[in-house]
Amino acid sequence: MAGTRLAEMQEKKIQELVGMGIYISTSEFIREAVREKLESIEIRDLRKVSNAAAKKEVIEYLKENKKVYPSDIADALNIDIDLVLATIKELINEGRVKN
Repeated sequence: MAGTRLAEMQEKKIQELVGMGIYISTSEFIREAVREKLESIEIRDLRKVSNAAAKKEVIEYLKENKKVYPSDIADALNIDIDLVLATIKELINEGRVKN
């Protein structure tokens, strides 16, 4: 980890923040940036569901949430985005969901 290089512009911006007293040092800025990034990353185990179960859950979700993105559905139901996309495509082909 030691010896990490930053672009000159990034270094200047960090030094400006340090100079303004927002951070005590460059090291403090980097530690906080790394801590915030690690906290923002959430690793989740996706549920394994059948196509039929996914279809049922997606339909129920869409009844309660009218305008959503497939990624919203995948996150809310904790299922794979590819399964959600395939399910939505099937529902569109059946005329049960509008594009």
